[in-house]
Amino acid sequence: MSKMTSRMSDKDLKDQGNKYFNANKFDSAIESYSKAIALNPAVPTYYTNRALCYMKNNRWAQAVQDSRAALERESSLVKGHFYLGTSLLEMDKLDEAIKHLQTAPI
Repeated sequence: MSKMTSRMSDKDLKDQGNKYFNANKFDSAIESYSKAIALNPAVPTYYTNRALCYMKNNRWAQAVQDSRAALERESSLVKGHFYLGTSLLEMDKLDEAIKHLQTAPI
């Protein structure tokens, strides 16, 4: 780990992840969000950001795991329910998917 990375805050790492995401560098974004989560696991947004990267890579089980982690931290998080529902749909878990998609008012 470089000195620059070790001095970055969780918010800096999230911003770095956002830049990677916007450049379609999803694996790099996942790495940045994972580091942000390691520094501050209480922030639900870091999990939904990483979940979206997993969704872009068709890694549905990991997206489900991160969406659930986000919802454990903030149960009313619309993105958490939407990403969870969408990922469950991709995994053919229709009943649970519908429940979460209905919870996410879009």
